[in-house]
Amino acid sequence: MEDPQLAEPNSVVADIQDLLLDTPDVEAFLEELARHSASMFSTPGNEVYCGITLMRRHSAGTVASSGERARLLDELQYAFDDGPCLRACREITQVHIPDFAKDNTWPEYNKIVTEHGIRSVLAVPFPLSDEAATAGLNLYSEHAHAFDQSAVQRANDYVQQASKGLRLAVLIAEHSQTATNLRAAMESRTVIDVATGIIIAQNRCTQQEAMELIKKASSNRNVKLRVVAQAIVESAGGGTVETYFR
Repeated sequence: MEDPQLAEPNSVVADIQDLLLDTPDVEAFLEELARHSASMFSTPGNEVYCGITLMRRHSAGTVASSGERARLLDELQYAFDDGPCLRACREITQVHIPDFAKDNTWPEYNKIVTEHGIRSVLAVPFPLSDEAATAGLNLYSEHAHAFDQSAVQRANDYVQQASKGLRLAVLIAEHSQTATNLRAAMESRTVIDVATGIIIAQNRCTQQEAMELIKKASSNRNVKLRVVAQAIVESAGGGTVETYFR
């Protein structure tokens, strides 16, 4: 019988939207999404553990889990640099292992995951429409054949319903990182400009000559331009330089 929780797509979308609004960043959103996913697929007598892997440029950037056990199970894949969720992310394909005890896809990983009491897994990739980022939903169970054809279909439907929220979260995270990088660049530029002005005043040289002096000091000391510039400003009594954003 179909789980009524998964029978209403609008309800799932509404839940995902609420998670987005109630969480402060993409990591927190993924953690809540993992817990939500685990609860959606768990049934009496069969607790499902959920991990979500977010990969950027083929390296795992964020891992979220419904709990410590799910987190441990996800981390096992990183030790082998392969596994159901990593394979799902890298190849954008569903990975379903009905019974680890009878599967030989990843012999060493299969052995250790069964030692942790896990018998079956279903990993479904999220469609993100972004070449730089991929994600996968990882569902673990202690029972063999825990995910029948109906459960697999529901998982794929669920991922489709949740993907828009995840795409938005990834987009927000990328814009936030871009803004942070831009701010850091502007702050670095400010202290370098101030140091350049100090050198011009002290040496009566051109801006280009002042900049060359800073670059030379940076190269000789093997430190960043910003560090050299800040030292010049402080030695002139200017203290810490701040960039003001309006």
